[in-house]
Amino acid sequence: INPRYNYTNKPDGSQEAELVAYQVTNTLSVRVRDVDKTGEILDKAVSLGVNQGGGIAFTNDNPAATVTEARKKAVADAMAKAKTLAEAAGVSLGRVLEITDQNIRPAPMPINAKAFDAAAGAAPVQAGENAYNVQVTVTFELK
Repeated sequence: INPRYNYTNKPDGSQEAELVAYQVTNTLSVRVRDVDKTGEILDKAVSLGVNQGGGIAFTNDNPAATVTEARKKAVADAMAKAKTLAEAAGVSLGRVLEITDQNIRPAPMPINAKAFDAAAGAAPVQAGENAYNVQVTVTFELK
């Protein structure tokens, strides 16, 4: 709840504030699993009087499998690069001493909403993509 004031300039240069109203903002989050229905839902919201919005974001409910696969690929890539570097240096890789990773979570993919014409059919909403990045550091013993 935010107060709204009218300000009146006084002859002495100061201002007088008069409380004229309160502005109330309600926020609603809706999770839609069928992207094809998102346009219809937006149109319905507009027809019900929603006049502000646009915070559409695509997220992945369970990124664990995707991140696990990214970790496996990152470790395999690190090991292949380490082998190439070791061969170039005339040494060989020994046992792995340490593996660390850093999972970089993506921010939800936002879509900017525009004013919708309720008579023009469902507002088009197209799904986006989320990218997951994993960085690994593998420390080897050299022989």
